[in-house]
Amino acid sequence: MTPQSTGTFDEELAALAADLRRLRIGRGKPSYRDLIARAERSRTGIQLSMATLSDAFNGKRLVRIDTLMALVRILRAYDEFGGEVPVPGHNAPELAPWRRRWQAVAALQSGPPAGEQPTAVATRAPAPAPAVSAYALRFRLVGHPGPVRHLAFPADGRQLAAAADGDAVLLWNTATGLPYKYRGRIEDLGPVAFAPDDSLMTVNNANTRSVSLWDPVLRTRSKTALERSHHEGIARLAHSPDGRLLVSVDTAGSALVWYAAGHVRVPTAFDGLPGRVTAVGFTSDGQVLALVDDSEGIRLWEVFGAQPLSAPLAGQPVDPDTAAFSPDGRVLATAGRDGSLLLRDTATGLPLAARPAAPRTGGIGALAFSPDGLLLAVAADDGTVHLVDTADGRPAGPALTGHRQPVHAVAFSPDGALLATGSHDTTVLLYERRAAPVPAPADDSAPASGSGTVAARALAVLAGAGRPVALPPLTCEEPLAGVAFAPDGRTLAVTTGSEQVLFVDTLTGRPACEPLTSPPVLPFALLYAPDGRLFVTPAESSAVIAWDPGTARSTGEPLTGHSGPVMRLALSADARLLATAGADGSLRLWETDTGKPAGGPFQGHAEEAMGVALSPDGRRLVGAYRDGTVRVWDVLGPRDLTHSQVLRGHGGPVWSVAFSPDGGVLATACQDGAVRLWDPRTNKPLGDPLTGHGESVNDLVFTPDGGFLATVGADGTLRLWDPAAGRPVGEPLTGHSGSVYGMACSPDGSLLATVGEDGTLRRWVIGPR
Repeated sequence: MTPQSTGTFDEELAALAADLRRLRIGRGKPSYRDLIARAERSRTGIQLSMATLSDAFNGKRLVRIDTLMALVRILRAYDEFGGEVPVPGHNAPELAPWRRRWQAVAALQSGPPAGEQPTAVATRAPAPAPAVSAYALRFRLVGHPGPVRHLAFPADGRQLAAAADGDAVLLWNTATGLPYKYRGRIEDLGPVAFAPDDSLMTVNNANTRSVSLWDPVLRTRSKTALERSHHEGIARLAHSPDGRLLVSVDTAGSALVWYAAGHVRVPTAFDGLPGRVTAVGFTSDGQVLALVDDSEGIRLWEVFGAQPLSAPLAGQPVDPDTAAFSPDGRVLATAGRDGSLLLRDTATGLPLAARPAAPRTGGIGALAFSPDGLLLAVAADDGTVHLVDTADGRPAGPALTGHRQPVHAVAFSPDGALLATGSHDTTVLLYERRAAPVPAPADDSAPASGSGTVAARALAVLAGAGRPVALPPLTCEEPLAGVAFAPDGRTLAVTTGSEQVLFVDTLTGRPACEPLTSPPVLPFALLYAPDGRLFVTPAESSAVIAWDPGTARSTGEPLTGHSGPVMRLALSADARLLATAGADGSLRLWETDTGKPAGGPFQGHAEEAMGVALSPDGRRLVGAYRDGTVRVWDVLGPRDLTHSQVLRGHGGPVWSVAFSPDGGVLATACQDGAVRLWDPRTNKPLGDPLTGHGESVNDLVFTPDGGFLATVGADGTLRLWDPAAGRPVGEPLTGHSGSVYGMACSPDGSLLATVGEDGTLRRWVIGPR
């Protein structure tokens, strides 16, 4: 994928569409009809339409994240020659960069909070215990012409670039251990790096300091604006986490910062630093840190703020060329000339914990943090590689001993599943992490962090290897009934028993803006639109209003038409239609842009409509009713009761209904304690009911990738289910002391939020999806 360009929503949406077109070309350029047919043959439940494909490939709008993931999965169901290969799973590693890209573009669509400024680096909070897993040797990669000095992984971790003495860069397939073939030999020696679009950046310091970019699809070479930009050979290349910036550092310690899109210089960065830059890192807000060796010693420097972050570092005879910043820029690891190792807080320059033990006597050749920052790989001159727990500086398992000579380079894959080591013995060893169960902390024992982002990332690591992790609960003096995530995931809207809407920061729990107190609102009809508007239903009318939390004002006229309270809301996949379920037994559709009705009501049912859902393809409208029935309408067909399909089987009121993101499963939750899964194409049950709550199932939601179905009930528990297998995932999650009324999943799929009659809001980290 190409790096983000100017920061505007329209341009980055266009860049995302261009990336999709490049992926389509790289997979044999299947036609729209071929893609639709491939999706139907895949038996994954993925449904694509001509309109969706046109919108996505041409950048007409930002499609939903589940739609984008479905499209990428189908595109990757072809090889480079257009031949069909298996469809990647929901959580395939190659989908991760597309998720991150969608989230970045969606954040621009909604816009940052007014007046928001980058924050300074805060003191590091105590980190949770790391998920320690042994790394086992998977491949020994041989054939390098000399000692291996540099290693790099792309975002999907499927390749590994190794630069060795002898002017050669080899590219390896991490799944097979075999080399890739490029059209031309990569005769470069200097550092290697992968750009956010997975193109390979190489440096040939022997040839006028040339910097080349290799196309990941065509595998052809092009020069960059970095050509001859330095007076000395380039020693380091580093991209910022969001892909916007690139930093290059030469052997003399001169550093330049570039906008990654087009490699345009950032003129003010690094100007006037007092010494040579020996290491570069980025804080979580994208600001650059540098380790500078000046006349007073080693100092940390905030580049864009042009301010030193600490006094000269003392307590260790630092080897400035062997240092590394953690992925969020909060921790600096330095190696001493005596072989010692030290971890420091970048905000203060002070040691974070007792000094880690040196791997053994002798020098340290390279350092690398794992992507979650919980492990540090230390390459030693004796040919060993040691893993260090960054929380306490202790060894995290036995040393890796596969090399016979000093190790010069270490690198983790972006997901931390692979560890590569390069040695003077001309080999690269590729290690694979062995998953190990990780005990979860007690419900209320999750550590609070001064940085919600850091806390979420750290806890997500634990969740990825074990059960979900609970953040500390937020309490209120009255029952809480409904909850919804803002489009950027930063804010939660919560309805209270006193018919108010509270807005809180997702991770800190602090108030995000003033509550909505007038008009009083009903508890369960609460829904955010992608543009940031919040749809709510007043308690004393039959209308729906759109609310702007930023201005505390309604937007547009109320949506009126029901003859009783509006109980539930649902949006279409493209957010163009809003569906409402009324106590009058009818369902209605509304145009979100104009607020006008989209046709007449779907009416005639005598019982209250308690839930509503629109299929992702926009063809089906589903209503859940108090009499225990579920009805399905064709949106384009007649809207009277006789033209609906009835799904029967529940033994009580059906409170909630939802489609899986790919439209292949319809889930319904009932007062009888059962969750039923249905095939929307046949309206037949998919297996036996999901039972386990024992009491009423009050709400349910699919994660954005469809990997989990989450349910909450009157028994006070949250349960996760595998909808494909029809079985529970792990044990019930407890913590509420009464019935759980509502739940929501964050747009990125990493957090679940639950609210209940005990007046608590609980947040559960279920890991990066």
